[in-house]
Formats: sequence, C-alpha cells, structure tokens
Amino acid sequence: MKTITILFVALCSLLSFSQTVNEGEILINKMQPDDTYRAGETIKIDAVIQGDLVIAGGNLTVNDSVNGDLTAAAGELFLNGYVADDVRLAVGRATINSEIGDDLVVFGGEVILTENALIHGNLKCFGGSIEVRGEVLGKLEIKGTDVLIDGTVRETSVVVGEDITLGTNARFYKEVEYWHSDEEIDFNNALVNTEAQFNEELAEDNSQLSLTTIGTKSVKSWITYILSSFLAILVFHALFRNAFANAVDDLEQSLLKSFGFGLIYLLGIPLAIILLFVLAIGIPLGLFAAAIFVFSLLFGHLVAALLAVYYLRYRNEKNWNFWSITFLALLITVVLRVITMIPYAGILFSVILISITYGALTLNVLHPKKQLA
Repeated sequence: MKTITILFVALCSLLSFSQTVNEGEILINKMQPDDTYRAGETIKIDAVIQGDLVIAGGNLTVNDSVNGDLTAAAGELFLNGYVADDVRLAVGRATINSEIGDDLVVFGGEVILTENALIHGNLKCFGGSIEVRGEVLGKLEIKGTDVLIDGTVRETSVVVGEDITLGTNARFYKEVEYWHSDEEIDFNNALVNTEAQFNEELAEDNSQLSLTTIGTKSVKSWITYILSSFLAILVFHALFRNAFANAVDDLEQSLLKSFGFGLIYLLGIPLAIILLFVLAIGIPLGLFAAAIFVFSLLFGHLVAALLAVYYLRYRNEKNWNFWSITFLALLITVVLRVITMIPYAGILFSVILISITYGALTLNVLHPKKQLA
C-alpha cells in the first residue's frame, strides 16, 4: 500500500506542479524546503532536500541528504548522501556509497553497493552485474547475471544469478535461498549460525524476467512495472524529446519507409553483431553493439509510447507540456503491455510497432530537422 500511495502522490504532484524541465547541467546548491522534481542531462545535488527528490537524466550525482524518498532514473547515478526513507532507481549504472534509512529497490545494468553503503530496510535488486559490499539490515532479494556478495546481510536472503561469487567479507545471519547456474555453492564461513539452500524453482522465477512477461504476473509486479516504466520514460523523454518531436513530422507519409528501416535495424544489427564476433578484432565492439541492441528491444515499447504521444500531439495540434506527455506515454505503455501479452498476435504487433518506431527515429537521424519541441 505504501508503494501505491507514494506512486500516486508522485504522479499527482508532478501533474499539479508541471515543473519546467531544464536541459544541460542542473546544479542544486541551496537547501530545498519541499519536494523537488528535476529532469536534465546532468544533475548534481549539493544541498539538503527536505522532502522527496525525483530526478531523471543522463548523469546524476546526489552528494547531500534527502529527508524523504529518492526516486531516480538515469544512465549513471552516484549516491553519496544520506536518504532518510526509500530509494527507487532505474539506471544503467548505479554506485551506492551512503546510508539509506529504509528500502532500496534498483533496476539496473550495473549496481554497486560500496563498503560504505548501509541499508536499514530491505534491498531488492534486478540487474546485470550486481556487487554488494556494504551492509543490509533487512531482507536481501537479488536477481542478476553476475552477482558478488562481499558484505553483511542481517535478515533472510534470496539470491539468483548465473554467476554468484562470495567474497571473504560475506556474512549471512539468516537463512539463504539461492539459485546458481553451476548449482550448489560452498558458502564457507559466510553463514553465521544459519544455513543456505539451493532452490531449483528460483530458476523458473528468473526465466520469467523476459521481454514479454516482466512486471505482469501480479498486482505487486504491475506496480513495480509501472514505476520502473515511469522512471525510464522520464529519462528517454528528458534526453531525446527533440528527436521524438522531429520524427513524427512526416510519419504518415513515410510510414512504410519507417517500417522498412526498422526491419533493417531489427534484422541487420544482429547480423552485423555476428560478423563482429567472427572477427576477433571486432569482439569488443560486438559486445557493445549487442548490449545496445538488447537494451533497445527491452525498452522498445516505452520508446514507441513516447513517439505515439508526440504523433498525437502533432496530429491534433495540442500544446501538451513535458509532464503531460510523460504520463500519457506511461498510460500508452501499460496498454501496449496488455496487447503484447496476447499470444502470437502480441509478438507480431510488437515487431511492427518497434520497427516503425526505430525506423522513424533512424530517418530523423539521417534527415535531421532544425525545429525543436
């Protein structure tokens, strides 16, 4: 219920205030007496935030205290200041180097909790590379590819990873349930008067984190999906809104052309990646291209939703502001998720939609326009 309330208040607050979004670098170096909302390419917080902090951008740094919740979406985030309540992040890379008064929830490509990290509540982390070197006073729930635990967990733990590594400083004080691709792990001295159990069923839960099922299996998962989608949409919108605005200008006339370019992207990029892997010198570039391609597929519906809202704004000559577009895109994202859950037809719909979306954006790159949103 607390998650629902916080999300609802955040959405209503953002719609009510309709804060102006600043491009470029945003520096907050004076104490903020209330809730603070910012979106920009680079944001640096060097002053106390008395209320909640909601930020989105390419590079975010929080160096001072937040006396409420922190909600952030970013390409890269550094959290060095104390947060009194919950922290919810959707990031490419996050470094947590501070104390958090309650729960920490992270969706990220790379997540690092340093030795200075202290989580008073629970830690839930879903990502690629995950390192936990600090202390978690509550429960631990991790699902990732490469997982390193080299810190302390005071309550029960659930750890799922293709590759799980335990450091010499790892300590578990309550029961551990885990799944590892190489099956059982030797916990050595990491267990303190407790036990660890390998659970094969966790592998099935891990496989459910797929392109078509993530965030759709329960009310709680839907809430998590909506929140994470909202954060991701904030980032994409803050960084690329001019590209979306320009891409819809000639979309009706170039619909088939956009679809064709999109198909070339969906089919041609994997072939190019395979070719790079064949060439030994191209392996690093191939890995990078593969990561970008998978990222674009995972967030394809969110990008398509933003493009759809900009098209509706252009078609109907509406003067929607930043936040109106953001929340309309969130609504369309939820609708698209429901549609894509339809067997077979949903997959076909996704292919067509994502092809048109990335095709239109590609054409905008090849033939850029001068006007701004």
